[in-house]
Amino acid sequence: MELTEFCYNNSKHSTTGATQQGQPPSDASEEVPMVTQLDEERRRLWEMAKANFEKAHKRYKDFADKSR
Repeated sequence: MELTEFCYNNSKHSTTGATQQGQPPSDASEEVPMVTQLDEERRRLWEMAKANFEKAHKRYKDFADKSR
């Protein structure tokens, strides 16, 4: 849950271009190992969730198409 909250609070809003705290996202050039690790984990989880969603969507579609 902490990772989800961190990602949500630090994501840039598509309209305002600011984070939830109202500040533009930091473009710091210095990498922080823990943040880099969290970012990699977040990306891995996002890709896994996306793949699972697409697989479930295909199953639902195939099931619905059988009755057409």
